[in-house]
Amino acid sequence: MILKIPSILVVLLLLLSACSSKNFTFSGETDNWSAELKVTQTNDEYETQEFKLQFKGKDINSVGEITYNIDTNAGGFGKSGVKLNKNGFLIDRDEANPTNAKVIEDSEVKVKVEWNGKTETILLSKN
Repeated sequence: MILKIPSILVVLLLLLSACSSKNFTFSGETDNWSAELKVTQTNDEYETQEFKLQFKGKDINSVGEITYNIDTNAGGFGKSGVKLNKNGFLIDRDEANPTNAKVIEDSEVKVKVEWNGKTETILLSKN
């Protein structure tokens, strides 16, 4: 029984260290859009990027389909032909495995949004 306790403690410490993560957020806005990119990096070297885009105008239905692209030091992701929800938001998520490049905290993050023949580029800064 005494030998089991140290073994259990070692396993618990390994689990706790594997569960810790590093989080940082980038945000920015233009006349028509507000954007936020939350990055979570875990000790097992996986990364999750959660992206939120919000239309700041009053007539959400006038936006129609949008195309967006997010560019960081680690590459980028985006979609085309998507629509905002009824509250004027779009939420997307991207995941990277340990072999992919990771976003760094002082990365320059640019979001390009296209809708109804208009284009805006949002520069996101680390909060």
